[in-house]
Amino acid sequence: MTTDPFIDDTVRQRILSELDAIERDEDVRILFAVESGSRAWRFPSRDSDYDVRFVYVRPAESYLTVVPRRDVIERPIDSVLDIGGWDLRKALQLLVRSNAVLLEWLTSPVRYRDSGSASARLLELARTTADPTALAYHYEHQARRSFAEVEAAGDTVRYKTYCYALRSALALMWLRHREETPPMDLPSLLAGLTLSDAIRETVAALVARKAPATEGDTGARLPQLDALIGDALAEPPVQRVSADRADVIAEADALFASIVLNSLPANPAGS
Repeated sequence: MTTDPFIDDTVRQRILSELDAIERDEDVRILFAVESGSRAWRFPSRDSDYDVRFVYVRPAESYLTVVPRRDVIERPIDSVLDIGGWDLRKALQLLVRSNAVLLEWLTSPVRYRDSGSASARLLELARTTADPTALAYHYEHQARRSFAEVEAAGDTVRYKTYCYALRSALALMWLRHREETPPMDLPSLLAGLTLSDAIRETVAALVARKAPATEGDTGARLPQLDALIGDALAEPPVQRVSADRADVIAEADALFASIVLNSLPANPAGS
């Protein structure tokens, strides 16, 4: 297991135990489990919790019912751990609508469990059928909401809010200039975009200030980041031709049947 500087080893062991308990208690098989919040985005604060998300599959007979089973599993949230997951059918229903959150789960750099084949096939389908316009709408909405908080804050703003607005704006820029699905984490976004050294230094300083701070701590406005985010939001909306949704649904149906009926074995893996 590779040590991750953003993931405490004791918490990791608790997460793995929780995932084992979910499989036993709920009679499900977890296909993959990842970190989905600021620790995966690579800019946590010292008091950031752990946002664990997973996709699971039930035994085949569970899908042959008149009344569908609940398609979400959630555990009680505490100050350290927020853990929840989606049924494979729900995940695929969101995939055919180019859900950005699912794509982020599938590309998270922090993986607690991974079935290998199933998650790789889900990622391939999500990437090859994603609607860039839908993804851009998601990131633009996220960036506008966070940047509105930045502007409303006056001269000082929460580091967390700045980082949220920045990540979404960079993902939007990625979609416009690279015309492919963006990575979820800040370092990968920065590595794949053409940005000035001054911007990169400003972002690095922001992340460094956020790391020892709390989620509520604030700092001075950063004009260079304000301009970067504002410029990203001022560009015209992304309009791209996407895959035919009927074909995507057919592919998702086939993948769903394959995973459920073949009962792919789990293969736990740490990040």
